[in-house]
Order: sequence, then structure tokens, then C-alpha cells
Amino acid sequence: MFGSVNGVLETAVYVLAAGMGLGCAWLGWQAVRRPRRPPGSVIQGSVRVVRAWGFSFALLGVLFAVKAVTMAAGGNPGRVTDLITWVAGPLVVGSVLAAGVSRGRERRRARAAANKAGQE
Repeated sequence: MFGSVNGVLETAVYVLAAGMGLGCAWLGWQAVRRPRRPPGSVIQGSVRVVRAWGFSFALLGVLFAVKAVTMAAGGNPGRVTDLITWVAGPLVVGSVLAAGVSRGRERRRARAAANKAGQE
């Protein structure tokens, strides 16, 4: 009895993971297509940073969906997991860090301009 329940729950988790992966891919692709207006203001920064984030997030989503489907089919997603770990993950983290640096510089410029305007 528990074997069938575990199988159903396992399948549900794989379907949910595949759906999340496709959602990530869609979100990333929207950021690549419109870098000046990324969806939901998930990431902000220069066009280059937003496009890098979008590309890496789309890649991460596709790989995550492929991994979920492969595991649901009973396969071993060895190469896919390697790609997620060594390519998509660092791209996402790097672009988020670059966006943080970009925001910090923008705040410093705005603060300096406000101070300069206040002195006049």
C-alpha cells in the first residue's frame, strides 16, 4: 500500500519540479527579451547584467525541468546535474552579485548628486 502512495507522491514532486523549471525558463527568457523591463523587477541593473541573469535563469530552468523529467522516467541525470552545478548556478549568482554592485553604485551616485545639490 505504501509503495503506491510513495509512487504517486514521487510523481507529483517530479511534475511540480518540471513545472517550476519551465517557469524559471520563462522568467529568464522574459528578462532576456526585455532587459529594460524585467518581469516583476526580479533583478535590476545594467542591460548586460539583466541579460546575463535572464540567460542563466532560463538555462537553469530548462536543466531543472530536464532533470525532473529524467528522474521521473527512472534515468540518471548525471550530466544535467553537472551543468546545473558548474554552469547555470555560478551564472545566476554572478549576475545577482553584479546587480547588487550596480545598485550600490547607483545609490552612491544619487547620494552624491543630492549632496552636491544641497550645497548649492
